[in-house]
Amino acid sequence: MIKLYDLVFEDIEKNDIDLGDKTQEFNEKLELMLPEVQKLLIDFIGKLNNSEKKELGSLLNKYSSVNNLKAPQTPFEIKLAQLDKRPIGPGEILFHLELQDSTMVGDTNHDLIVKGKIWEVKQVQNSGGPFRGAKESKLNKFKFSEKLLKIVSYIDEVVNRLPKLGDDFEEISPELFANLKEWDQIIANKYSPRLAILAGELSVKVRNWLIKTINAIKKEIEVNTDDEFTYVKFGGVNVGSKEKGIDPVNIQRVDDDTVTLNFIGRDTLEVLEVLNDMDYIGQDDFEMDLNNAVEQITIDFPSLIAFSYGGKIAIIPQKEIKNQVKIAGITQGAITLAVKDEFFQK
Repeated sequence: MIKLYDLVFEDIEKNDIDLGDKTQEFNEKLELMLPEVQKLLIDFIGKLNNSEKKELGSLLNKYSSVNNLKAPQTPFEIKLAQLDKRPIGPGEILFHLELQDSTMVGDTNHDLIVKGKIWEVKQVQNSGGPFRGAKESKLNKFKFSEKLLKIVSYIDEVVNRLPKLGDDFEEISPELFANLKEWDQIIANKYSPRLAILAGELSVKVRNWLIKTINAIKKEIEVNTDDEFTYVKFGGVNVGSKEKGIDPVNIQRVDDDTVTLNFIGRDTLEVLEVLNDMDYIGQDDFEMDLNNAVEQITIDFPSLIAFSYGGKIAIIPQKEIKNQVKIAGITQGAITLAVKDEFFQK
């Protein structure tokens, strides 16, 4: 019985790929690729001119170690790296051809096995991402996803009140007021921020806005609602002093002899009380939860080769993944990752 594997190699012989003294090396590389990937590469080579075939030959087994690997630089390397057809992605064929002792087949769902070690290959933008983790990156696996949905409702409620709060809120909480005014402008597409987050989308811009705004809310809550009342002692000529409770105030200015106060309006106070009940205003830390999510996603992540067509590459051993990647955003209900810029080789 003739195996599909044998038929494929009959086809290879019929194509008569001749790379001179590199022909044997090339055929050995082909043997370590899936049949459909072999065909993809053979079709690609069939369209090359002699100069390009010579360059292909010079790439074979170029690097003895993954640590020596370079990002694709020449137009030909980039074209070879862009070969992308399921079940393989960009860069995999190029790096397989370049690396000694590498294979693209085996009992693994990942991309390359080099000297017995599994490597994931990700093509990224110059900013380092985004790229998907795996099934471990699904947003619903993390407790903070439920909190995120609740935060949206709180912020929507407060933003809807802003027009009738007038100058009072802006004077008392200028930083927080400015942040909340940005709410409807932080996503420049068809979604409102609320709809985007409910749909499982969270860009870097929105994430940074949330961190900044949560911190601003914490600061305002601490300053303005520590106690239900501010106590003031009243008195005058021939009048005995008496202490009375008044609405909370914001200390605007302190001079040597006087204190200037801004009295907080009741509507503004109610807004602050609403925000006080929001998740992450207490002990929990939103940014820490995001960082913990990265650690959870990368526990079983293999070693990583992340490269860009702009000439950057990051070679990250499995044990360093959690320290060298960060959250890029949330899209389609899953967390995407990015390599921290300082870990790219230029």
